[in-house]
Amino acid sequence: MAKDNNNENDDKITEQDEAQIKKEFEDKIRSAIGDFVSENFNGDVPVDVEVTVEKKEKTPEKASDKAGDDKNSSDKNSIGQKDSKQAKSRRPSKKADSKSEGATIVPVDKMLPDKLFLIGLNVRPIFPGIFTPLMITNSEDVKTIDKAFEDNGFVGLCLAKKETENPTISELYEVGTVARIIKKINLPDGGVNIFVSTIKRFKVKRALSQKTPVYAAVEYLEDEEADTFEVKALTRALISEMKEISDNNPLFSEEMRLNMVNIDHPGKIADFIASILNTDKNEQQKVLEQLNVRARMEQVLVFIKKEQELLRIQKKIQGELNDRVEKNQREYFLREEMKAIQDELGIGADGEGNDYTKFKQKIESFHFEGEIKEACDSELEKFKLMDPNSSEYFVSRNYLELICNLPWNEEQKEALDLAKAYKILERDHYGLDDVKKRIIEYLAVRKMKQDNKGSILILVGPPGVGKTSIGRSIADAMGKPFYRFSVGGMRDEAEIKGHRRTYIGAMPGKIIQGLKITKSKSPVFMIDEIDKMGSSNQGDPASALLEVLDPEQNINFRDNYLDLPFDVSNVFFILTSNTLDSIPEPLLDRAEIISLAGYIDQEKLQIAKKYLIPKNLVKNGLAKNQVKYTKEALIRIAEEYAREAGVRNYEKCIDKIHRKIITESLAGIPADTKTLSSVKAVVDGQVDKLKAD
Repeated sequence: MAKDNNNENDDKITEQDEAQIKKEFEDKIRSAIGDFVSENFNGDVPVDVEVTVEKKEKTPEKASDKAGDDKNSSDKNSIGQKDSKQAKSRRPSKKADSKSEGATIVPVDKMLPDKLFLIGLNVRPIFPGIFTPLMITNSEDVKTIDKAFEDNGFVGLCLAKKETENPTISELYEVGTVARIIKKINLPDGGVNIFVSTIKRFKVKRALSQKTPVYAAVEYLEDEEADTFEVKALTRALISEMKEISDNNPLFSEEMRLNMVNIDHPGKIADFIASILNTDKNEQQKVLEQLNVRARMEQVLVFIKKEQELLRIQKKIQGELNDRVEKNQREYFLREEMKAIQDELGIGADGEGNDYTKFKQKIESFHFEGEIKEACDSELEKFKLMDPNSSEYFVSRNYLELICNLPWNEEQKEALDLAKAYKILERDHYGLDDVKKRIIEYLAVRKMKQDNKGSILILVGPPGVGKTSIGRSIADAMGKPFYRFSVGGMRDEAEIKGHRRTYIGAMPGKIIQGLKITKSKSPVFMIDEIDKMGSSNQGDPASALLEVLDPEQNINFRDNYLDLPFDVSNVFFILTSNTLDSIPEPLLDRAEIISLAGYIDQEKLQIAKKYLIPKNLVKNGLAKNQVKYTKEALIRIAEEYAREAGVRNYEKCIDKIHRKIITESLAGIPADTKTLSSVKAVVDGQVDKLKAD
């Protein structure tokens, strides 16, 4: 019996050893699973299974002996238990393991409750198969989470149709995702941070509670499988396209890429990709509601294409920005290096009084735009890097000086006073009543129209009738600066439009020079001897002048030297000519023509008394009382020595008389004895000799 008892004891020890070994193995499995879940809270790891411990009866005797222990173990390890400590950790209890006799793995989707507490999402829906954190700040939602956590740990996540704080069940989409709360962390502000593992799609069947906490009966949805070659092709396409996106987007981690490759179900692949793409929440909800796997994958593929296009544009913009930043940094370092070199060489640094600084400040004050700004900035940068001792430095300096001295923004207000204009014309000119009336009429129309645009007048008449002086009087009457140049004998169009800067000694044309001198955008320009322009193989000045005078072209007049558009449409052009025969017809069509006739002897007499004699006395240094002219002497000069239409020769004769008088006075004859007889003697006897001289 002892032996038999010993044999029986040996058998009993063997069974206990086997049970202990089995328990230790199960403990290791549970511990490994628990550690894996704990270490991967922040990863998107699909969680599809739940470990639970069930009782296995070996013999009736042992079952009856350990009924209390099995019941306790079953209560502590059941999915539906309400133990809050186990709900927080969701890891199997070692105490329960020590009392359990066996374990089986039960899929979570087989243990899902048919009633769920619902949480409304405002940002985007959450797809099945995702492990993700959620921040809950709304107090009502926090209460819902607490109840779900204490009940069975499952909660329904539904997207709200519109953003609201406490949505009712009617304000939520019917299709959502059931999730298991893995961990809950209470926050100091009253909110909670939960880690959930999403499991499956569901649809709300009926509401059990309308207000928060929202409680509803649900039914779980299954994917409509389609095991075809098309689905396999779509799967490969999704993975391939996502790899391309992940390679170009640093936001996609290596863990995401590995998870995507390891998912073997086409529907889950589509869900995973849809969850990480930055897509509109309503579009994502459509994917969530799509049960047909093929249709779902096609929708996600469209999202991927849109994302690729956005990434392409983003990459292009980022590349342009990087190039710009690199260029700016490179230029900055080069400038700093250049400053250091200039300081070492003593050739000047950027500071007050420096030419570059002055030019830059002046150009910035003009507020240029477009082509002019680009050209000025480019020239400034070149000028800054030039050696002051080089010839190119002075060429660039002269060009920048011209730009800074031109009246780009100077608008001179035109103040036309017709009465004042008439007085000025009367003061400066005798006779020419018809001409004065025409000029006053022209200015009156200009004042009535309030037109400050430039105009073109052509004064036609013989030499010496006062064409140039009339132009100066018009400028005085309008209160504008006056600039005159002659084009008689001009054969090179560069005189009008300037030389190109590539030539040595290049200069701007007469038009730009006049604007620089007058410092006004609306001066009076007098162009003399327009009928005496010529032409040669160097160009046709008359044709170049047409561009200046044509109101359709002179808004953007481009001088060859300046090589920038300049508005000369406000310039008042007055042209003079002795005849109209040689003036180009297109120029005559654009101008107002005023003819000036010659003077008769009586008019010359008055002109001599009022203008010529006083002017010439001052010229020769004589006082008014030193020389006296009689009417007869002045008429004889006009009749015999100054018969031309103008008074230019008349003025020359008076000048010669004054020179002779000065010569005789210095020879010993008292100057105050020069009377009519002496003047008459000069006129009668010496003028012929003077004429011969």
